[in-house]
Amino acid sequence: MSASKKAALVFGVSGGIGSNIYSNLKRKKFEVYGFSRTTEPNNNIISEKYLKDLSLKFIEQNIKIKIFINAIGFLHDNYYSPEKKLQDINLEYMKKCFEINTIPTALMIKYFCPLMTKDEKSIFASISAKVGSISDNYLGGWYSYRASKAALNQIIKTSSIEQKRLNKNLIMVSVHPGTVNTRLSKPFIGKRKVQTPSEAAIKIINLLETLTLEDSGLFFDYNNNIIPF
Repeated sequence: MSASKKAALVFGVSGGIGSNIYSNLKRKKFEVYGFSRTTEPNNNIISEKYLKDLSLKFIEQNIKIKIFINAIGFLHDNYYSPEKKLQDINLEYMKKCFEINTIPTALMIKYFCPLMTKDEKSIFASISAKVGSISDNYLGGWYSYRASKAALNQIIKTSSIEQKRLNKNLIMVSVHPGTVNTRLSKPFIGKRKVQTPSEAAIKIINLLETLTLEDSGLFFDYNNNIIPF
């Protein structure tokens, strides 16, 4: 990679938000590396082995990362849906929420934060959800998804404290993209007004560009508002 290039990593590029973030960063002249469970069906891209091996490849090529965005997420599939009441809790569904929504971000931080640029501002962002806010929870339900996103926010917050000692120019945030017309949200949209994936991606990138070092560890929505944990 040439010294003039800005490297960006995006996980979840087969999804609506991730694919549009990838395209927008390309237009901004970043050298973008995209990964998804769909584009690499033979690899478990959220496993520790895959992430560790991938980070080693970046180290070998001396690639420093300016922006890292994790847009991988899980809410429902053909077998599982968010719980409406306590009796709906299913162990396998809860495990899957944490295995996709929470644990990968911790592993990505472990292996890729050491590769973030240190001589200028760099950003590590993970897509979260407003329903992961504990203090903003007035409706209940969705136990597994809420808990997995709340845990994600805690991982971002806690690791941001450690990273301030290791890389003073690294900003770490959770981002709520709003309700977006994607496969993940479609069954729950109803008649409400939603954003297109392209609109959400542009707002997320605009948010990231405005962040300062004082914002590290916080939880933002797509309109640059801080969401309470």
